[in-house]
Amino acid sequence: MKRILVIVDDLLMIHVIELLLHKEGHDADLAYNGKEAALLLSVREYDLVIADLKLPFPHLQEMTAMLQSRQQLRPFPVLAIIPAAFLTGTVSSWFGIEADETVVRPFCPFELTDTINRLLGR
Repeated sequence: MKRILVIVDDLLMIHVIELLLHKEGHDADLAYNGKEAALLLSVREYDLVIADLKLPFPHLQEMTAMLQSRQQLRPFPVLAIIPAAFLTGTVSSWFGIEADETVVRPFCPFELTDTINRLLGR
């Protein structure tokens, strides 16, 4: 069982992702904003982080700094969910988040689970 942090501020989307992860046999922690994500990153280790890059700005920089700090201690992949309207620029240009993979939303559930499994080496 892999521990995955999901950082999404949309209640419906975060619960859909949580259900998909549980169906795949993963344990999910949920963060609805950057401040919650930073707190969870400071106390737990994760095998994967899924982050919606359309989070509200408050605490996004704090979350990004904690994400980068934790990756230096123990590398883990980051899956960025990008709204279709944000397809300009690179992911790394958004607040310094380095994503290993991206999924454009709206997305097909199978596309998301296939990408997650690929990142986890399953």
